[in-house]
Amino acid sequence: MATSPTGDPLLLERRFTCQRVGLRIRRIDGASLRPGAVVDGEIILEAGMGEEIDNMEGLDVVTAADGSTRIILVSDDNHSILQRSLMLEFRLVD
Repeated sequence: MATSPTGDPLLLERRFTCQRVGLRIRRIDGASLRPGAVVDGEIILEAGMGEEIDNMEGLDVVTAADGSTRIILVSDDNHSILQRSLMLEFRLVD
């Protein structure tokens, strides 16, 4: 999880099995967070085997030099010939 500049948490949800790799990034409304609350958020990115992803393990949010918000996703190959080390960058559009 990482926090957007507006204070909304971005949650990386991962799926990894021997046959399938997938991910979702969900934006949670920060104002809805309070003790005991059950929250669900908007899915802002979903990717699977058809896209150039791997077992994405890390998420960060950064502000680029041009002022735009970027989401960074990373994976590592875990010393496996079946996985890759990747860094993916996406621009967050509000």
